[in-house]
Formats: sequence, structure tokens, C-alpha cells
Amino acid sequence: MKYSKIIILKNGMECCLRNATESDGQLVLDNFTLTHTQTDYLLTYPDENTFDAAQESRILKEKENSENEIEIIAIIDGAVIGTAGIEAVGAKYKVRHRAEFGISVLKKFWELGIGQALMASCIELLYIKYKMYLSGEHFPIK
Repeated sequence: MKYSKIIILKNGMECCLRNATESDGQLVLDNFTLTHTQTDYLLTYPDENTFDAAQESRILKEKENSENEIEIIAIIDGAVIGTAGIEAVGAKYKVRHRAEFGISVLKKFWELGIGQALMASCIELLYIKYKMYLSGEHFPIK
């Protein structure tokens, strides 16, 4: 599913949120490596990553063509400064409704609303894809 949205951050800067593509492999990998050095609150440490840029590109291509997975990147001035993704747990009937969600934003860009926007974009795409009804004070997503 294709996705692209421009948001204005709390500091007035423009940020582009869009689905990651195969050509973003190196930028996404660089972002992964840097964000994982900036906090201990992510699933892995930087030295535990075994992917290279080619493998990351392949994964992004698979997600780009997937019916039930997505990877959204946040871009400012051509740099990937954040990522968020939804990954299926499995295809078997008893787990196909389950997914894992991951999000990271470079520390320099914390507290600007990027994480909230990335999360909202992932949720929005899920609701569009599965034609779910949104309700509550924070919806519809703008």
C-alpha cells in the first residue's frame, strides 16, 4: 500500500511520512544503527544487528509488496529520522490476526510529535486496509 503525508512538527519544520521502498535500504539501516545507540528501550542493541543494506532493501521490498505489513519512514531534509512498522506474526489461522509494532525516532527529533504521527499513520493504514471503523476523541486521523 502506498502512503505519503506531509506533517508540520511542533517546531514548525516539515516532515514527510511515506512508505519505505527498496531504494531506502541504506538510509533505513543507518537510522536503525543510530537509534539503537541512543536508547536502551529498543528490542536490540546495535551490535546485535546482522543485516546489511542489501538485506534491508530486500525486507523493505517485501513489505512494500505485502498485503499485511508496512514500514513508514519519517524524512526531514532528505534524511530518514524515524521509522515505524507493522509486521505479521504469522500466516496460520490462529495467529494471522496478530502483529508486532516497532517505532524509533532519532533522539535529536524527540518531543516534536514524530512518534505520534508515525503511530497514527500505521493505525490509519490498518483501518483503511481492513475497512475498520474508528471512534474516539483522536479519530478521524487528520
